[in-house]
Amino acid sequence: MIALESSGRIVYQGSWSLKLQEMIGLVGNKQPKLPFDTSLGTLRNVRFAKPVLDKYQVAGTETGEVKNNEWLITSTAKDISVESAKVIAKNEVSQKRYEVENGGIFLNNKFYATDRDSQSAISRMTGTIAWKAAATVVKDEKTFISDSEFVDTDMDALKIAVAAHVAAAYAKEKEFVIAINAADTIAALRLIDLTSGWTEVPLRDF
Repeated sequence: MIALESSGRIVYQGSWSLKLQEMIGLVGNKQPKLPFDTSLGTLRNVRFAKPVLDKYQVAGTETGEVKNNEWLITSTAKDISVESAKVIAKNEVSQKRYEVENGGIFLNNKFYATDRDSQSAISRMTGTIAWKAAATVVKDEKTFISDSEFVDTDMDALKIAVAAHVAAAYAKEKEFVIAINAADTIAALRLIDLTSGWTEVPLRDF
């Protein structure tokens, strides 16, 4: 990106185009080493200084100045509207609830899938049957040490555990939605830690 600057004002900003070459009388020439003085001003490299954005912020107004022989464009951070921020926060919470809800549960040192299909299948079962433990005998209820396997499973106990797991995920989402609705400023929304208090989703270590 090139800027043609004159007395702190931009005359042209873009590429080394035919239009720029015609403006400064260098048609057909290669781009000169910058900075380069012309009759219309000085050609300078353009550098962008992007703001560090906090949550619920976007880049705002841009300003330009000559700095270290470059045309430096700096943009400010700008808060989005509270309404838009609430939509983002609620979407984040909904996505996290879905992740946790479908993340699986532990029962008697076995790990069982809790995706929607698994929830539906488990809800229809009763008694003790050979059921597929989704991925797992576990070391410490956080990491896995074996592949999936069929184990004799008390389906009534599993059904209760899955229902409680899903209910807890939705209850946590509701708790956050209430807090989000109560927030009346961006600052108040930023104080809500949307990642805290969720059931941990276990990860494989192989």
